[in-house]
Amino acid sequence: METRLIITADEVKNWCRIDSDAEDAAIELLILTAQEQAAAYTGLTLDPETCPSSIKKAIAVFVADLYANREGQTVGVATFHRLLNPFRTSVL
Repeated sequence: METRLIITADEVKNWCRIDSDAEDAAIELLILTAQEQAAAYTGLTLDPETCPSSIKKAIAVFVADLYANREGQTVGVATFHRLLNPFRTSVL
């Protein structure tokens, strides 16, 4: 079963101000990575049709950070967690 992207490469490229299509495959891999992290962090099953805008924005922010800082991460991770915190499910 193919994983559906929560946000598109075009949405990420718009957010990151990327004009070229040369790195679309890499951007799609970063989107999958970010949405896997978002799902793991929140405990939610993410669906493109019902995904809240805050989670979509968190994914975009995380992808932008991964794209800009390929050797390591900086500020984007804190923003990613702040946007996702309200959606976390408690495990007792």
